Amino acid sequence: MARPFVGALPYGVRDLFLEEAAQLASLEDAWRQLFEAWAYQRIIPPTYEHYDVLLAGSGAELEEQVFRVLDREGNILALRSDLTTQVARIVGTKLHDLPLPLRFYYLASVYRYEEPQAGRQREFRQAGVELIGADGAEADAEVLVLAVEALRRAGLVEFQLNVGHLGLFHALAAEAGLGAGHLDEVRGALNRKDAQGLAEALERARVRPPVAAALARLPGLCGGPEILAEAARLSAHPVAHAAVERLQAIHAALERRELGRHVIYDLGETRGMGYYTGIAFEGFAPGLAFPLCSGGRYDELIGRYGPPRPAVGLALVTERVRLALGRGDPALGRPDLLVAAPVARDCWRQVERLRGQGWRVEADLLERSEADLRALAAERGIPCLALAATGERVLWVSAGHDGWLAWDALPEAPR
Repeated sequence: MARPFVGALPYGVRDLFLEEAAQLASLEDAWRQLFEAWAYQRIIPPTYEHYDVLLAGSGAELEEQVFRVLDREGNILALRSDLTTQVARIVGTKLHDLPLPLRFYYLASVYRYEEPQAGRQREFRQAGVELIGADGAEADAEVLVLAVEALRRAGLVEFQLNVGHLGLFHALAAEAGLGAGHLDEVRGALNRKDAQGLAEALERARVRPPVAAALARLPGLCGGPEILAEAARLSAHPVAHAAVERLQAIHAALERRELGRHVIYDLGETRGMGYYTGIAFEGFAPGLAFPLCSGGRYDELIGRYGPPRPAVGLALVTERVRLALGRGDPALGRPDLLVAAPVARDCWRQVERLRGQGWRVEADLLERSEADLRALAAERGIPCLALAATGERVLWVSAGHDGWLAWDALPEAPR
């Protein structure tokens, strides 16, 4: 086989540098601040684990996307394909005796074997939260609020969360007596919004007409809170009623925060991780066909590793949010201040003080002239220059000023 070019990358991964890397770092920093403001603590799981442990409860679709590795002892390992299962393992095996609720967040790379395309690579960054030990509508609403706020802090204005509840579908499927094969067929037609395919699948499964009619209504139940009242009439099953009541309570919580405009309810959507048990949601932006974020409730997953705990979580796909934002701001990666080499040497205390105040300072190491420094700053868009210094004064160049200033009279950092 021909050896790859020395600079070639494996299929499905990419380099990030300059403004792209700066944009990713800025996004993750904004989300870190948001999550910590809500009292979430960072959790850092390992990059790989035992295959069987990592995939517990994830479902067949994710299992097909896992990168498997064989270690020297013959153990089958897997690269991290989902952070929620890792957090569930940590909580179930190591943190099950802590006071509830537990709040964790993560910023990490995820690895899945899938065909690369826009917004989809085999290695990608995720940011997310897991809220463990609270099973009420307020907990669900908190995670949805964090999803909205995370997209807002990223800089998005127009976006929506499509929120569903698996309880309604599960209740109707139980009433219909759907076996495994028919269940997958019906679920697939629902997720495609394929009314004709759904009707044919229900006919092949010989579902009783009243229940078939209720299932056939699900694809059309997508919209504002008004559809929840209609959904409540589909079934007398207690699980179905509980699902609709939960969505109504969530909507009330979001309306109190004036966030209802970002949410629609999609009761025909049954996609999501195999471990979801309650609400499931995805976030979309105009012009992009794939979700920017997703999440849901998974009350049975932690019990696979230890004492059962209710839980709900959110995952943001950083690269997709970056695509929704468009090209990054070049200012993210550039310094705020370029300092001439003599100033950096002789006034290092003052320069360090500026760095401590939030300035991003680049010291010239090539002994450039004043003219060259001015030209370099103009070319790179660096807003401020420190060209010379004497005693307690510095020759300062910025918008609206070109002259000597006292070090103590310098402006605040741009941010």
